[in-house]
Amino acid sequence: MSLQRRLTLFFIAIVMLPLIAAGYVVRYVVVGEVERRSEMSLEPALGTSVALYKAGVDSLDELVRLSSGSRRFASLLDEGDRPAMSRYLGSHLRDSNQADFLIALDRRGRLAGAYRLPARFATGFETPSASEIARAAGRDSGASGYASRKFPLRSGGRPSGAVIAGFWIDERFLESFAASEAGLAAVSNGRAIASTVPLGESIDLPDATGIYDVAGLGIARVETLTAGTNLIAFVSGAPIDALSTRVLYSMLGLLILALVLTSVLAYLLARLITQPLHELTEGAAAIAAGRFGHQIPVRSRDEVGRLTTVFNEMSEELRGKMGELSSSRDLLQRTVQRVGETLRSTHDMRSILDSILNTAADAVSADAAILWTFNPTRAELYPAITRDIQADDFDRVPVGHGLVGHVAERGVSVLRSTATDKPRPAATEPDLPVSIVVPIYSQERIMSVMTLYRHSDDTPFTTANLDTVAFLADQGRVAIENVILHEEAQRLSITDGLTGVWNRRFFQMQFRTVLAQAMRFDRPFSILMLDLDHFKQVNDSLGHQRGDATLIEFAQRVGDALREVDTFARYGGEEFICMLSETDFAGATITAEKILEHIRAEPFRGVGEKPIDLTASIGVASYPLHGDSYQTLVAVADQALYRAKQEGRNRVCTPGGPPPNLQVAR
Repeated sequence: MSLQRRLTLFFIAIVMLPLIAAGYVVRYVVVGEVERRSEMSLEPALGTSVALYKAGVDSLDELVRLSSGSRRFASLLDEGDRPAMSRYLGSHLRDSNQADFLIALDRRGRLAGAYRLPARFATGFETPSASEIARAAGRDSGASGYASRKFPLRSGGRPSGAVIAGFWIDERFLESFAASEAGLAAVSNGRAIASTVPLGESIDLPDATGIYDVAGLGIARVETLTAGTNLIAFVSGAPIDALSTRVLYSMLGLLILALVLTSVLAYLLARLITQPLHELTEGAAAIAAGRFGHQIPVRSRDEVGRLTTVFNEMSEELRGKMGELSSSRDLLQRTVQRVGETLRSTHDMRSILDSILNTAADAVSADAAILWTFNPTRAELYPAITRDIQADDFDRVPVGHGLVGHVAERGVSVLRSTATDKPRPAATEPDLPVSIVVPIYSQERIMSVMTLYRHSDDTPFTTANLDTVAFLADQGRVAIENVILHEEAQRLSITDGLTGVWNRRFFQMQFRTVLAQAMRFDRPFSILMLDLDHFKQVNDSLGHQRGDATLIEFAQRVGDALREVDTFARYGGEEFICMLSETDFAGATITAEKILEHIRAEPFRGVGEKPIDLTASIGVASYPLHGDSYQTLVAVADQALYRAKQEGRNRVCTPGGPPPNLQVAR
């Protein structure tokens, strides 16, 4: 959109927005006043209706006193003659205009008699029965479609029954005090049960106290009569809508006229302002097309003339900067390409870090660079990789101290342009005047800190250099996390997911290495096949979760009894296998007994669980005594394990018993 059009629209907006706002306010005030008066007209009608309703409820006391105070009533109540009681109640009800129903209850709360006058409810609403009214009595002052009161009776100081009196909240009730200017409706659960005027079924009636604008009905005021019934007084909204429409059309006519006049004036003013700028726009287009030597003639000394002069100076400056930018872009492209090739071609962590450091140093022309990593406690950092600087000249830096410790603690990048800038480097860091310090993250925590240096503050780093180094550090983060994931995937492929010990695949790989060494140097090694005794009973009686916890604890106890050079793996289920390097048959048997002692030493315990006593059976096989292959030695150890099970479990066995003259400690 051109400047001329923007100025035109802006001028129109300045003029029209206040006019529109004023029109809205006028319409709002006029229509609002009419609505307010309509709402005020509802209050007297609704107040009168509620007052008459309360008076009707209070008048029920006299009717109950007259109907229940006779000896005839007491006699009928004692006799339990329901038809006679109903006729008796009907005679009193017909002689009075204070109620629509009378219900008598005996001392047990059972229906003793009832008489109800017909009700005029809306179609679809069923008149409550005497039993329904009796059940609801005493819980509230009323319910859906009627108002009632329950009066307990006593005889000889003891309860003798009760009388319920009430009247229908129906169309006859509403017509008795309806006002001519307002309609009335009784609502229960959002549904009209009675109304002085016909209501459409699609009208959504409110059921909470307040004032509403109901579509299809008009302005309505709601008051609560009983817990189940509300009274609505309403007036039609058609006159208000008609007035609102007339005011709206009048305001639209005025706004259209104002818009036409304002548009003409705005167009003329915008054209007068933008005409001198066309020549400057053409010059800007030439610069945008790459013709940086383009110059615009200066034709005046006003604001436009000064803008033209500055534009010509900018053109000359751009010509020089574009050359510098092209060189920097080529360097950055080569740098990023080298990083990508390195990150794709290796999973070695040190190679990745070395590539990140060298690439960052090349990208910002750093004179020296160091990559600092944490010690195992993450309390200090030490120079792990350096470039053009000797790592031996520097010592560890505590976290929170110096320049490197500050970045490691707070996780923020620092650009230091002079030797006096803070934070200052620690005594164990390079004391160079210009530096960039950036944290390198991995898995949402700082893994290392990268520092880049220049020897002179005559050529300080810029914020663009800091952004470049931070970008390369972020790219390195992705590569580092990929290496960590690769190493984790390798670990998971050779370990058991439940117990954390080696799995059968790793055991087979390790067996080939140990067997080759044993054959080359004529050294023995042994295989132990272990199985938890009666482990199935643990799963069946205590559940698989307790069984899994038991396997984990079993693996930990066996691991405590083994050396670091031994290989311990889960063979399958509750079976485990050990490979004891440089161990003959006698030594393997002693180790097996040691394992049994660790298992029998104390019960297996779970958190909040009952301790259980478990034992294990172990089969032993040795190279070269029992075989010289994986299949042979594992089969022999498995046969020995089977023999241990057959002989009563909780023991160490070989298929044919121990060799002669072997003494086993018990």
